This record gives sequence, structure tokens and C-alpha cells, in this order.
Amino acid sequence: MPKASQLSNEEMSKILHLKLLGKTNKEILKLLSRSKSMIYHVLTRETPYEPKPRSGRTRVTDIRSDRRIQKISSSQKMSVREITRASWLQISKSTVQRRIIEFGYMIHEKMPLRLPLSKLHISKRLQWARNHMSLASGTGTWGGVLSYGGK
Repeated sequence: MPKASQLSNEEMSKILHLKLLGKTNKEILKLLSRSKSMIYHVLTRETPYEPKPRSGRTRVTDIRSDRRIQKISSSQKMSVREITRASWLQISKSTVQRRIIEFGYMIHEKMPLRLPLSKLHISKRLQWARNHMSLASGTGTWGGVLSYGGK
């Protein structure tokens, strides 16, 4: 966290303008109520004054996990807690919620539809089940396998 407030571009231009008008450093600091060292740094710098970029705290998630969260949240109707569990990351649900809000808009994909079985498929599945039920009851080859206790 910075020790003092940042100097805006407007204030910097005021300092330079007052110096061009012939004001001393003491007069400038009284007019703008800024520290003597800040005014000195603005006036003696060869490069234009820019505040240091603040690094801040590092993100828990990387770009790849952000995309995974976006994909899960847009393609499936899941709660934030379910998305947190599905992402396999040690992140809080508020982090997931922030990532979803950061995306701005959601690309909602439709869930892939499963076509209903045709009458032919239904009858074939029933026939297969009936054939294999007799195997499980002990009359067929499966009966010996299923009843075998491993001794």
C-alpha cells in the first residue's frame, strides 16, 4: 500500500506550470499542499512522472482454470459450490463467483440432447435383457459365475 496519495496528471501539470511562471518550490508546496520531496522529484525528473505499478496480491487461479470455470458455468446449470468442487482447485466459492462476474457475459451452451429411443431400439433392448436374464438366473453360463463364492 502506498504511503501517500498518488499524484495525478493534473497536479503534475500544475506543478510544472507554476514553476514556469517563476514560483519557488516553497510557494508551490503551499499552493498545492504537497510535500517538498514530491515537488522536487517532479521538477528534477528527466522522464515523465508515473506512479509505480502496484503488484497487488497474486491470483489464486491462472488463465486456464479461469477458462475451465467459465466453461463449466456456461455449459451446465450448476451452483457456485458445485462449480468449486468440479474445478478441483482449492478456491473459495466467492472466488468462483468473482471469476463468473469478471467474464461479463456468459456464452450459454445448450446441453447436448439425447434423442429418444425408437420403437425398434426399445424392442431390441428388451429382447437383449430377456435373453440375458435367463443367464443370470443360473440356467445359463452366467449362473455359475454369479453364484461362485470364490472358494
